[in-house]
Amino acid sequence: MFPLQGAQVLQMLEKSLRKSLPTSLKVYGTVFHMNQGNPFKLQALVDRWPDFNTVVIRPQEQEMTDDLDHYTNTYQVYSKDPKKCQEFLGLPEVINWKQHLQIQSSQSSLDDVIKNLAAIKLGKVKRTQCFLYMVSETAKKLATSLLDAKNVSPNGDKYKSIHQKVLKLSSLDPTHAALVNKFWHFGGNERSQRFIERCIRTFPTFCLLGPEGTPVSWALMDQTGELRMAGTIPEYRAQGLITYLIYVQVQALDKLGFPMYSHVDRANHIMQKLNFKLQNISVSCDWNQWNFVPL
Repeated sequence: MFPLQGAQVLQMLEKSLRKSLPTSLKVYGTVFHMNQGNPFKLQALVDRWPDFNTVVIRPQEQEMTDDLDHYTNTYQVYSKDPKKCQEFLGLPEVINWKQHLQIQSSQSSLDDVIKNLAAIKLGKVKRTQCFLYMVSETAKKLATSLLDAKNVSPNGDKYKSIHQKVLKLSSLDPTHAALVNKFWHFGGNERSQRFIERCIRTFPTFCLLGPEGTPVSWALMDQTGELRMAGTIPEYRAQGLITYLIYVQVQALDKLGFPMYSHVDRANHIMQKLNFKLQNISVSCDWNQWNFVPL
């Protein structure tokens, strides 16, 4: 097990992961932001270097003080050969299987390995599998093979009419975390609210404020670079606000050079249509999250 330290080594890792897109997307996005100041204080572990097979991104040990907080106890995994990564992932210094945790990856092929480890570590695991989309602006820079030659970036002018005059474009502050948490599919509890607060403090956020000055629609991103936790309060839905807001978000983050991607639940046809409308690229691999609970 090799912890990777130093800017030069992490940049080498980022460059290597870029060659394996889109299957390395979840880890690539995380390492990208580690190379932009590492605001979540994450660390990268590999089984060997420089010719690694498996890389795991995880918080530093001192950050993982709450055994029940799987929002903090989150690992991103990429393996060139998933059949050969079980021993590495089973090491206690790589993944702390005594905690409630979640593992995220763009590789469905890790499923058997993680289920095997869950059984060995005497716990239960639940897998969530969603569609994975790469924002077209990111695909143009990082994965041109995914692009359809007929695809053209959406024209921002056609979204301007969606932005109603009574709404004001703004950003979230940490006091808005409770509202985001209320509508987040993976949230709704105290630990998820703390995670959302941290994301709001750390990364660019976008929202539309209603007449009362409170957010009616919002879009965030997390430590892996994924566009997440977007939502609209019920009385403002079906007005195209999220479409407008995500368009604004993408344009702003693209100027910062951020790689952008997102996941959509297989049953969420509205967000699937939105991604199609924004001409985001549906990639062949999936978004996967495994939630592990020790028994």
